[in-house]
Amino acid sequence: MIDVEKLKAQIDLRQLVERDLGKPRFRGRDYAAFKCPLHSEHKGYSLVVYAHRWQCFGKCHAGGDAIAWVQHYHQFTFHEACERLANGDLPQIENVTAARRVPEPIAQPPDAAWQAKARRIIEKAQDRLWSPEGQRAWGYLIWERGLSEKIIRLAQLGYVPGAPTAWREIDGLNVPCGIVIPWIVDDAVWGIKVRRAAGEQRYQQVSGGSIRGCLYLADRILPRTPLIITEGEFDALIAWQVGWDFARAAAIGSASHARIDRRWYGTLLGVPRVIACMDADAAGEGAAAQMAAISGAVKCVQVPSGKDLNEFYQQAGENAVKEWLQTIVNQGVQS
Repeated sequence: MIDVEKLKAQIDLRQLVERDLGKPRFRGRDYAAFKCPLHSEHKGYSLVVYAHRWQCFGKCHAGGDAIAWVQHYHQFTFHEACERLANGDLPQIENVTAARRVPEPIAQPPDAAWQAKARRIIEKAQDRLWSPEGQRAWGYLIWERGLSEKIIRLAQLGYVPGAPTAWREIDGLNVPCGIVIPWIVDDAVWGIKVRRAAGEQRYQQVSGGSIRGCLYLADRILPRTPLIITEGEFDALIAWQVGWDFARAAAIGSASHARIDRRWYGTLLGVPRVIACMDADAAGEGAAAQMAAISGAVKCVQVPSGKDLNEFYQQAGENAVKEWLQTIVNQGVQS
């Protein structure tokens, strides 16, 4: 009879998955990151594997232990997976896409026609935010999110009025109603995200953008200045606002988009220290692992309280957040 727990404890999942998928794209002290074959991943490296567990932080969200991996990848039953692992008898699958490391093209912003439409949407949304019609949205940004008027203007935040789950056609593009968050880097519009007031999916995008792989606020990064990278845009804006005198901030936009395109690597090379402050949840842990794999200079932290930096700010206040960020930036990692 197979002792399942003993069997799982004896197996290093990182070696098992590497046998199936080839060398990992990223490797840290405790984990390895691969393209996830379970949902035929083409961009990103969402499959994060530790010694005794694995998790896809991408589209399929699958995860588990060594037995679960063999079940998912080799299509065996639980009993078959246990027997194969115990006997070391697993088929070698050849021509695995994940093992063929073909360089991906450098990310590019959308074409000029789309950007022209996007700019008009952004301008109209800004006008609405600062009009009487946008008073409630403006109050949300100031009082609930804690953003200053200066940061709101610098980020070019805006507002599209309408029902919480409604969409409006503006210049031929379908735009969700809510707080408009433009992704503008080096004067190019990469995408437009919208934070809705309600609905199952609070964050939506205007179709046609190229946010995946982009880095929100990348053009605000300064050489020789520490950088704080967060998941969400509001977290980055708070970090920028609070750390104005000693750091800059950027965001990946989502834990499932933790891959930073190599287009921005040159910018990151001039930064003396990168602090990755992802959300305090399982997806955030996976995103932090991918961020740490970029460079040994990346230090991963989590906020002392709350799920993310913005929630920590709301709970503890600006002074507490500033003190915590200064400690991390000046002395290293402190979680």
